[in-house]
Amino acid sequence: MYRPRSRGLTVKLIERRRTLKNENEEKAKRVGVVTLPGLFNCGNRLQCYAVCSIYKKLGHDPVSLTPKRSKAVRNAKRLLGREWRTEEEMMDPRRAARFDRFNELIEERVVNHPYKLLRRQYDLFSVGSDQTWNPNLVRGRHSWFFLGFARENQRIALSPSIGVDHLGKSGCKMLRKGVSGFKTLSIREQRGAELIREYAGLSAQVLCDPTLVIREDEWLGIANHELTPAEPFIFSYMLGGDGVIPDDVMNHLEGGRGVRVISSGSDREGEVPAGPAEFISLIENAEHVVTDSFHAAEFACILQTPLTIVRREGGPSMFSRLEQLSRMLDIDHKIYGSEGFDIARAGDYEGVPEVIERERGKFLDYLEACLHV
Repeated sequence: MYRPRSRGLTVKLIERRRTLKNENEEKAKRVGVVTLPGLFNCGNRLQCYAVCSIYKKLGHDPVSLTPKRSKAVRNAKRLLGREWRTEEEMMDPRRAARFDRFNELIEERVVNHPYKLLRRQYDLFSVGSDQTWNPNLVRGRHSWFFLGFARENQRIALSPSIGVDHLGKSGCKMLRKGVSGFKTLSIREQRGAELIREYAGLSAQVLCDPTLVIREDEWLGIANHELTPAEPFIFSYMLGGDGVIPDDVMNHLEGGRGVRVISSGSDREGEVPAGPAEFISLIENAEHVVTDSFHAAEFACILQTPLTIVRREGGPSMFSRLEQLSRMLDIDHKIYGSEGFDIARAGDYEGVPEVIERERGKFLDYLEACLHV
């Protein structure tokens, strides 16, 4: 079935703003990119690729920075023995190999303490996007993720996410102290902006995730199709709960046709061992995407694949990210259980390409202002 695409809406905004290295070499900046070290998470890798790609298109030299694992963590691992392993070490080897292959697209560097030495090696430091300000994920490392090692004029908050709807006492304190070190602030969700206003008394501009800034053709250019079947399939990308599509949704989608369901997102039994490049292809070619993941939902919107969003089961609520995406793109009808949910409109993307183009402009205007302070 033909689905209208947004191929005419390119990133001319980037091309219009960028400073070409071969003409203005003195203006090129070395940028240290700080994000979560989620080498096992497709969304994390794709947003990191997007951030670095945007800086490159603007004529700068980005490097993704990852802190070396602390001696305390290494000692704990040694004491606990082989049973204690990182997420990366527990991955299916086939999936890990696909992540390794994708990571070759991103220049990365592992850095040692003291981090203050970095301020002499880089012109700027950019934190975001991903949940880099989520207190549940960065506890004990907040100085790193709020760029406490850098000078104030080196810090750029590029669409980071707090990721949760509510903060405890320690989270409020962390946020208040962390954001006070930035001259300007951006955040990925409206709820995050509200938390910053409430607990720090500061304004933060709400920006889209950087993956929306990259044009569809570029994403398809790095996709890998080796796990994508030729026959029709439904793609299930579930990060929470047991990863099962709700029965009434499945009954509507399958409709007695026996359509194959391909699942990914973790190393659950039966799931395909997809990396970020395979993730793009599976979303692009699916008959329908069912997900509780922010980035899977976002890529379905970029590629205009019929989509149903479900709420993630278990753990603290992180739905503000998907609510923000729904509000921004006006796709409430794709959220299972919402008042306006209509599975018949899963493939309706009327007006979405125009909104994405507008959000690209806001994102680039903010970043350009940060780069030229």
